Amino acid sequence: MSKDKHYMFQTPVGWVALLGSSEGLRRLSLKPTPEEALDELGGLSEEATLDQGWFVLVQRAVERYLEGDSRALDGIKLDLDQAPRFFRAAWEACRRIPSGETRSYAWLAAEAGSPLAVRAAGQAMARNPWPLIIPCHRVIGSNGGLHGYGAGGLKVKAQLLEMERVAAEGPVKN
Repeated sequence: MSKDKHYMFQTPVGWVALLGSSEGLRRLSLKPTPEEALDELGGLSEEATLDQGWFVLVQRAVERYLEGDSRALDGIKLDLDQAPRFFRAAWEACRRIPSGETRSYAWLAAEAGSPLAVRAAGQAMARNPWPLIIPCHRVIGSNGGLHGYGAGGLKVKAQLLEMERVAAEGPVKN
């Protein structure tokens, strides 16, 4: 069994802390301060090692995404071993929401195979261990309102949605 690895870096929208295993990325936290980002990883074991090199591709992908490359995060391998079946289905459905667009929690529940499980879909987004990669910021209320975003709050959620909307529209033509 290989040891967990971790690394942290700053972005324009907050601090990103990463935790990985031999199976893939276990967690990505996005928080306003480095302390909050590390805390969000859930406590590092004594065996976890700091390893910037192991995360270089993930860091580059996050940076490219934040620069407007909506596909940059698509190929990151996630460690889904501990994921409940419905959460996994909801996370996979969430990854299919196109950049620059939003969907409701009701849509997400239906796409995950349980149309009546709207609250469970909300819980899957609230417990998403990979914000940005599983773009839970694209999931909104049925009334179009923004609801909770654990990765930096509603301000960051709105900022990400606006960034994606602008990138999806492409360059302004004269």
